[in-house]
Amino acid sequence: MSIQGKPGRLSRKAFLGIGGMSAAALMLGNGPLQSLGARAALGQEMPRVTGYGPLVLKTDGENTLSLPAEFNFQTISRQGDPQRDGNPTPGIFDAMGAYPDAGGGVNPTGDTTILIRNHENRRRAGEIPVTVPPQFRYDEDPTYIAGCTKLVVERNKAGENADGQQLYTYEVTDSFNILGGTDTNCAGGETPFKKWITCEEVVNRSATGKKHGYNFEIDAMSDGPVKAVPILAAGRFVHEATAWRSGILYQTEDRRVSPDPIRGTIGSSLYRYTPDQRVGQSGNLAETTGPLEALAIEGQPHFNADAVVTVGVPFPVEWVPVPEPDHDDDTDNRRDRVPNFTPTRIQAQDNGAAYFDRQEGIWVSGVGQGAKIYFDCTEGGPQNLGQVWEYDPGRETLTLIYISTDRNQLENPDNVTIVPQTQDIFLCEDSPGEQFIRGVTQSGEIYNFAQTGSNDTEFCGACFDPDGQTLYVNQQGERGSGLEGPPGGNAVTYAIYGPFEKREGNRSNNFGNGPSA
Repeated sequence: MSIQGKPGRLSRKAFLGIGGMSAAALMLGNGPLQSLGARAALGQEMPRVTGYGPLVLKTDGENTLSLPAEFNFQTISRQGDPQRDGNPTPGIFDAMGAYPDAGGGVNPTGDTTILIRNHENRRRAGEIPVTVPPQFRYDEDPTYIAGCTKLVVERNKAGENADGQQLYTYEVTDSFNILGGTDTNCAGGETPFKKWITCEEVVNRSATGKKHGYNFEIDAMSDGPVKAVPILAAGRFVHEATAWRSGILYQTEDRRVSPDPIRGTIGSSLYRYTPDQRVGQSGNLAETTGPLEALAIEGQPHFNADAVVTVGVPFPVEWVPVPEPDHDDDTDNRRDRVPNFTPTRIQAQDNGAAYFDRQEGIWVSGVGQGAKIYFDCTEGGPQNLGQVWEYDPGRETLTLIYISTDRNQLENPDNVTIVPQTQDIFLCEDSPGEQFIRGVTQSGEIYNFAQTGSNDTEFCGACFDPDGQTLYVNQQGERGSGLEGPPGGNAVTYAIYGPFEKREGNRSNNFGNGPSA
């Protein structure tokens, strides 16, 4: 089959299994991921696997979580906790990054990890502001109260339990506000040069005239606040998360599919920003320039990725330019295509970019040329329950690897991270029902890893420490809830530990697509 005269290319109708025999029956092979694709195309439930075993309700004396039997946890940080800078810990926890502690300053030596944590404050009453000295703020407007904190966490052995499992204690030895004056810092991403990219999930303009809708770079090694400088060339839009691979910053966008007078429908775009110079620990992305581009499907301009239901079929991709990344539209919704006042995603999709339904978390799996990038769409798919995608930079392909057809298996995934020992994807749910952390294996199968207990707010911020032995994760907390938050609704950070290498089942590392080119 071919499309537009290109041999070997499959038509969109074939990809989506529309009419006649399903795409799964026509095209997919007999591998595990292709079998899952056939089931998804037929509207059948995706299979659940054992993972680390059944979940058991556990307590650390302060909170409860349901975890596999061999795992334990400790609450290490809460909104309202006093910090070194004299400020209370802000609430509305969101994404985090983890880094090795280089020592120095007030940081201790030993088994310590640095966490940079987002606070998704939305300029509402009752939210604890991220307060930094005026000279470090991005915006002087006092209503902009979001930002980031830095924590230094020390881990120590604490004997064994009755089952012979090694126990640990975790202590926050330092904590302070590291970036402020921003708005709705939702997710972000780690870089290999010990910096955190924090993302504003809004587009607006303050009373001071400052534009918002940017990414900001934070040096995780800093022992005090850093000046907030926007990365203008990376684009102004409703940012969600970032991933760094081979000198390129990949970015997701949290926007729903909606009607458009020109395109019919538009949604989120997947972007890449390529800086014009190498950056590292001593450089800053805010000082670079370079092209901002959006992912498109070859031969299928303005491709509706939200309609894809067939798992395991790679789509060949290309990248289209975004002409005006730092535009002046303050609504992120203007549709009249006036130059310099057209939202980023509309510029991208007018140039043929594919569109998705609420892209959220993104993370890199693997290293070097074999590394691939995984991201999810919170309301992706016809049932709005969620999709998980693989982008392979080596092959320049995009593959749907999981689609939820049952809210009991996966409902509205948000933040993601990769389990170092298995390369599974951990998905933090942000759903109206019970909240889970779900694992998706490299064969496209799903299992439960954690479930909320005494606190029913969403999981977020999942990341592993540098040695892969501790999963740090947040529960976001309720908005406008004051200094300590309501019982069962305050923002908290956990350290979860156990035998992450002991996950049962298939250990294929390529989602059925073979090694990266």
